[in-house]
Amino acid sequence: MIKQKTSVVFLDANGNSDRKIQIPTFVVKNWKRIVVLGIFVICLACSTIVYLATKNTSDRYEKELTKKIEALEAAKKSLASEEASNQMSMEQLQKSFDAIDSTINQINAKMRKRGLKDIAPKIKNVGGPVEEEVDIEELTKFYKKELKNLDKKLEGIPLGIPHHGKITSRFGYRRNPFTNKGREMHSGIDIKGRIGEPIKATAAGKVTFAGYKGQYGRVVIVEHSNGWETRYAHLSGARVRSGQRVDAGQIIGTLGSTGRSTGPHLHYELLSYGRKLNPEKTLRF
Repeated sequence: MIKQKTSVVFLDANGNSDRKIQIPTFVVKNWKRIVVLGIFVICLACSTIVYLATKNTSDRYEKELTKKIEALEAAKKSLASEEASNQMSMEQLQKSFDAIDSTINQINAKMRKRGLKDIAPKIKNVGGPVEEEVDIEELTKFYKKELKNLDKKLEGIPLGIPHHGKITSRFGYRRNPFTNKGREMHSGIDIKGRIGEPIKATAAGKVTFAGYKGQYGRVVIVEHSNGWETRYAHLSGARVRSGQRVDAGQIIGTLGSTGRSTGPHLHYELLSYGRKLNPEKTLRF
């Protein structure tokens, strides 16, 4: 089939023919439909371009949003884990504090059994509301202070052995060791040893006497806190002087046999507010 064409003549301003072209007759007859169709195609193309661009942007935003959600989920898990860890730490701290309280109670029971004062006595005439919230920092300070006070008090209480040796004479009445007749009160304990062996203080305190004193021979007397006093007699020599501060376990003299003595030994006495007690009860805690 031969396509029909229609000539289109272009005229200039003077009405003269300028140019002529041939257009299919179908186009001339249906130009309105073709224009509408062209507009539709253009709109469709523009819509497609806008859709693709919007979808691309949406995908990018969706990915970014997904990443943020994942980050928030990770942070949430981290916080949950940290909270669980803190809870465990709180429980462990509470167990530690309970253990300290239990230890102090045991020490107090032993102190009372020996007729000594409590390390941490009960507080009287106090009161106030109980705070449920636990302040770890303040609680730690409290226990540090308590343990420091406990350590300080224990330092000033005569406990332990001044010299490792066999006890040859105990506290109380005994037969006279020189005549082997009659009875006499022995106000301390005698610990056998060799001349020159070290003698140690059983508690921190202040030396009130260091020298020769009658039947004690060469003796060191140490005054401790809360009315305690210890005496170390029959020494061959003193390592401290009167007025000097000494620590628990510090060497204060050397074993000897001076004064009223039948042989090398340490005569160890323990006093509480001037009253002589049996020191053997405080050799082990």
